[in-house]
This record gives sequence, structure tokens and C-alpha cells, in this order.
Amino acid sequence: MRLKSKNLTGVVQPLAYVDKMLRQQGFSPSGGDTPSYHLVIYDSATSSSYFLRIPATITGKPTDTGELTVRLGRPYLEAKMYLHTPGEEFLAIPKEIREAAEHKLAEIGDYLSRPTSAKGSFPHSH
Repeated sequence: MRLKSKNLTGVVQPLAYVDKMLRQQGFSPSGGDTPSYHLVIYDSATSSSYFLRIPATITGKPTDTGELTVRLGRPYLEAKMYLHTPGEEFLAIPKEIREAAEHKLAEIGDYLSRPTSAKGSFPHSH
């Protein structure tokens, strides 16, 4: 399920900054050729876990200091399943989980959409 995050999608920032900020917010980098980050959200009501993913692509344009920069893609939320049964991949994601994910994305978007000069201090996760 794709999530709306107008202040996050398309943001271009140095990879080191994005990596540090997302890790502080509880995200982990995913393996693969392109940097991508995920956060597991656990729903105790249904004993289910969900992945909030933020894809990123290297822009190919280093900053003035030679750092790699990344452009963030549209975040999405998916159920984390260990065993697939017919029809299981179409389970609806609870509204509370969607809202929690959107709140987290809005917070991250606020940090990452700031101009480079405002990056003296990093946010701390709650």
C-alpha cells in the first residue's frame, strides 16, 4: 500500500545524512543495489507486523563536498508475512497502523525537507 507523503517523496539529500537520520528514527537499511530503508511496526491487537519502507535512489550528482546524494521515493506499507496462504497478501492494513506510519513519515519529512544549513543537529527518536 503506497502512502502519501508530499514532504518526503522526491527529497534529495546527502546519503550520510539520510542514513543517520533514518537509523535514529528506528529504520534499518535493506540489502540490495539501491539504498532503501524499512521499519517494522507491530500491531499488538492483531499480533501482526508490517513493514514501512522508504525507497531511495542515488542521484548521481554528488554534493559540493563529494558526498553521494539520494532521492527518496514514495513510501509504502506492507504486511510482513512468514507463511503465505491463498488470499493472505490481500489483508487490509488496519487504519491505526496506516495512521502511525503516516505520522512517522510526516515527522521524517519535516526533518529531511529542511535546507542543508539547518542540519547542525539531528533529531532524536522518541
